[in-house]
Amino acid sequence: MKLVFFLTLLFSQLSAAHDGHGPDLKATAPLPGASIFQLESEWKNQRGESVKLASLRGSPRLVVMLFTRCDTACPLIVEDLKEIAKDVDAKRTTKIDVSIFSLDSFRETPASLSAFSLKRKLPSHWGLFTSNADAVAELAASLGVRYKRLPSGDFIHSNIIYFLNSNGEVVAQKEGIKSSRGEFIKKIGTNL
Repeated sequence: MKLVFFLTLLFSQLSAAHDGHGPDLKATAPLPGASIFQLESEWKNQRGESVKLASLRGSPRLVVMLFTRCDTACPLIVEDLKEIAKDVDAKRTTKIDVSIFSLDSFRETPASLSAFSLKRKLPSHWGLFTSNADAVAELAASLGVRYKRLPSGDFIHSNIIYFLNSNGEVVAQKEGIKSSRGEFIKKIGTNL
């Protein structure tokens, strides 16, 4: 008898809770399947704040994966990224968002990201992020970045700058350090 009473009470509560839902509770548009914002991983930014990738949704952005202890390709990628952002910003009223994700889940910290940002004179609105090895591998796989950790702790990796739309889908990419950025910037301009 107690079981019947409990089940009746439970179902009446569920029914009453459902009655409170109205037509004003519209669902947001689902994310496209190719969106990096579908990934559930958690990252820390250069200020030590925890961030889910989905929180970056809503604005187009330039994205790159690198590691801050790099003395060869990564500084060149960052300089290229700065020039691309400057070119894109010249055509907009607001600055383009930029997200740099570290491949180095072993040594990277919010403090090392912050030091890198200062050393490279990065704009304050750029986001730098670090996470665990699984999150790095998942994001790299979704973007198509290939990387390998060397015995020294450094990495060899793809040198690609991505442009993502506000839903986190790759719209354009620039591969290689010495490749021309003209076509890449043109694609960005047609997708803003």
